[in-house]
Amino acid sequence: MKIYISGSIYGGREKLDTYKKMIPALEQYAEVVDKNIADDDVLKKEEFQRDEDVFQDLEEKLKSADLIFAEVTIPSLGVGYELGLADALGKRVIGIYDITITPKVSTMIRGNKRIRLIPYENIDEILNNLKEILEV
Repeated sequence: MKIYISGSIYGGREKLDTYKKMIPALEQYAEVVDKNIADDDVLKKEEFQRDEDVFQDLEEKLKSADLIFAEVTIPSLGVGYELGLADALGKRVIGIYDITITPKVSTMIRGNKRIRLIPYENIDEILNNLKEILEV
């Protein structure tokens, strides 16, 4: 199985530590096809890349994935786009969010019953149950 992990980059980096914990946890169960969200220097690295190249690379990785696993606490146009694309492609999508920061995510996410949405108060709630979350 291949997992595309999605989370805010330009929308805010408040969940960077969460992303850093999620990637090795997900790698226990599948190949994570893109790890840029956990890179401290992703914004600096993208300065030297054409927007079209970044888009094409991410789109190809998303298309190759079996599952999109998104941290949606921090509102992000890019994450929303990725979720919409994943949904249009018929990909399995799991979204998680920290209810201590964002008690309610966008209606476009909440209202889409094809997206499995899981709230948490501490990322360990997700990490400790990741095997079960991925199996459902």
